[in-house]
Amino acid sequence: MNNTCSSVWLVTREYAGVAEAGGVKNVACSLAEALLRKKIAVTVFIPRYGCVPQKGTYLFSSTVTVLGVEHPVSYISVTLHGVPLILIDSPIFFEKDDVYVYSDRETHIVHGAVRGHGHNDMDCMNLVHQRSVLEYARITVTAPDSIHCQDAHTALLPAIAQTDSRYNNLFTNTSFVVTIHNAGPGYRQLVPGIDRAVELTALNSAVLSSGMFNGNLEPFLLSAEYAHLTTVSPWYADELTSSVYSAMTEGLSAEFERRGTQIAGIVNGIDYHRYEPSDTKISLLPFDYNPISGDFAGKYLCREWFMDNFHLLAKEAGITCYGSLNSSEHAVYFTYQGRIVWQKGLDIFAEAAQQVMARLPEARFIVLGQGDPLLEDMLARLSESHQGTFLYLRGYERALARLSVAVADFIVLPSMFEPCGLEDYIGQIFSTLPVAHAVGGLQKILEGKNGFLYHSDLSGNSATILADRLTSLASPIIAAHGQGAAADPEYKRMLTFAANHVLTNCNWDSIVEHAYIPFYNSIFPVKS
Repeated sequence: MNNTCSSVWLVTREYAGVAEAGGVKNVACSLAEALLRKKIAVTVFIPRYGCVPQKGTYLFSSTVTVLGVEHPVSYISVTLHGVPLILIDSPIFFEKDDVYVYSDRETHIVHGAVRGHGHNDMDCMNLVHQRSVLEYARITVTAPDSIHCQDAHTALLPAIAQTDSRYNNLFTNTSFVVTIHNAGPGYRQLVPGIDRAVELTALNSAVLSSGMFNGNLEPFLLSAEYAHLTTVSPWYADELTSSVYSAMTEGLSAEFERRGTQIAGIVNGIDYHRYEPSDTKISLLPFDYNPISGDFAGKYLCREWFMDNFHLLAKEAGITCYGSLNSSEHAVYFTYQGRIVWQKGLDIFAEAAQQVMARLPEARFIVLGQGDPLLEDMLARLSESHQGTFLYLRGYERALARLSVAVADFIVLPSMFEPCGLEDYIGQIFSTLPVAHAVGGLQKILEGKNGFLYHSDLSGNSATILADRLTSLASPIIAAHGQGAAADPEYKRMLTFAANHVLTNCNWDSIVEHAYIPFYNSIFPVKS
């Protein structure tokens, strides 16, 4: 008897190069490609939104009923970098410009739509997607060894597959996995009330009861009864099953702890070759450099280029520029690039930055990103009041985002909670040392080897703790009288180690070989 998983279906709302929104796209794409390289048959199921560029080959059509409405569904086959994709084509998806939120265009044609806010029919979209995957299995009479669902948007699928009489006989030899990418407020796809949950899912209340919590259907709680749960780092797995962190999950962590729910933590990887700083066509940087071999000259040419051109670069990228930066040969550069949301600790970042700028005239701060309008306004005001030392670039464009990381000495990550974190990896690839709050997946940083961690306390002085750490870390660069962190011998050693560590130990092939494949095999059902 060979209990080895040989086929996986990945069910995801986003996928890099097809439909992009958050970090799930990178995980889904890199995991699929790495599984393929390991000779595991993988198929990805993703909605065909209006933003999806691929056309593909029509396979067949069906209908899916959700909330009493029949949704026509067509299945389109596409291959991307060798990975077979099944695009689920239905008006409920194709009429949407973006994956999760309304675009500016849609605010003029969709009643009640607000730019940047979630789709009004998000719960219905989720169910059409999940039931369409099960319809594909029914029509083709196929089922893989494992169905791997990405985040709460797809977390109801295991329960439907195993309790709906149309599908349950198909999956007797299939294991189910649900990966929790983020269990914070606003991410869990709650369904309010048992009546709405029954109506939406078409499952009976007896099935749904195990997923009810605080009056809502929690998809992750329901999936825990029908699937194996994973999350994107072992540290976040510990936090998700501890009542200590309930404030970050609106009580879900305490409920997982009470139920004794098991969650496996598998840290995300990163594909170094997608960012390769020694090749400007890949990195999108204006100059090349090679941290693997200790060549950092191009990094500081990138900095000079950025300082001379950031206003023009922002304008060309459609990004609004607030504040300015004065050039200084021995300045120390701190950056943050990512979503401008509460989770990322931007209020702490802003307060700490003010303290550092008051102490160190050499300090320069760069922020690039978009999100919460209130936090955006806070950063804009801070930039205007600290001309020459604080720059806020509101918006997102890939090349400028990467450049904003590459030009800095440190990338500051004061997240309130962080399931895994990709920004620390990207900083290490671009020779920018991460300084991070010691929470969740940010704890993969090796203190003093490839970055720095700081611990907050209950005093409410998190910003001062961070400011003290940043001030201390800046001192060796200022004392070296050179250009950037590489002028200090110890930092230079760390920069080289960090890049090599990411390349060798954090690549997706290694993660899949040593973590995912053993995990799939361990949950593989004994075939009847």
